[in-house]
Amino acid sequence: MRTVLVAAMAACSLGLAGPALAADPAAQPDIRNVEAPGNLESKYDLDCIGANKVENRYTPTDLYRAVAKCAAAGRYEEGAFLFALAGAYGRFDILRVEDNTAHQAVTVARMQALAGLNHDQQAAFQESIKTALRPENLAAVCREVVRIGPPDYYPRYMVQHGMAALRGANGGDGLLKDFDAKAAWQQALAGYLHCPGF
Repeated sequence: MRTVLVAAMAACSLGLAGPALAADPAAQPDIRNVEAPGNLESKYDLDCIGANKVENRYTPTDLYRAVAKCAAAGRYEEGAFLFALAGAYGRFDILRVEDNTAHQAVTVARMQALAGLNHDQQAAFQESIKTALRPENLAAVCREVVRIGPPDYYPRYMVQHGMAALRGANGGDGLLKDFDAKAAWQQALAGYLHCPGF
């Protein structure tokens, strides 16, 4: 009985102390958002563009912002292609950026760009991605991605997203020294997009 009473008293005292501590500004933790320059940067403010206007100098951060514009405008087919390309470029960048903590940049950029879509837009866009990546449509998507080619940019958006950038420990360009671009591009096409024949 004594154990139950002590436990009940502890629970009550914690419940009473919680709001009092929360109301005291001095008891609040000091939370700061620290970012390295270039973190998730986007150099090109793209509109919803078709595959024929895409260049391999556009990073996933550029492309995901364009995806959001496509989805907001109901241009889901264009958005689905840009989404696939951004993902392939993101996979390529993950394979070449040395700092593992930087690799989440692709996920964060995608989430930030698409956060403004309402529920209906998100649902319709998800359906368009499923349609674009069905086996009967995937080959056409892959042909366009191959035509555009592998990334031709320095992935600063990702390098500057990692802990090494915050600590000033990149000690160079932040890329793997023995990086095999050809193998990484094949991996992006086969491992991420599941392109047939790669």
